Amino acid sequence: KLKVEVLSLGSGGMTLDNISSLQVLLADGSWLGIRPGHAPLVTATGDGELRYRQDDREQTVQVKGGILTLANDLVSILTTH
Repeated sequence: KLKVEVLSLGSGGMTLDNISSLQVLLADGSWLGIRPGHAPLVTATGDGELRYRQDDREQTVQVKGGILTLANDLVSILTTH
C-alpha cells in the first residue's frame, strides 16, 4: 500500500495511509496514476483533485500545485500555498 503526505508551507498538511491507488493532476494538465511498487519519480503537479482509493472507497481531496516525489511507496507532495 501507498502512504501519501501532502505538505504545505502555509497551512500544515495531511497524511493518508493504506492507499491502493492514486491519481494526481500534473502541471501539464495530464493525469498520473500511481500504484504500490511504482518506479521512483519526481514531477510537478497542478492545482486540482487528488483522487485515491482507500479501503475500497474512491475519495478525492483538493490540492494546490507543487512538487511530487515518490520512492518506496511513499508519495510526498510539497506545495507552497
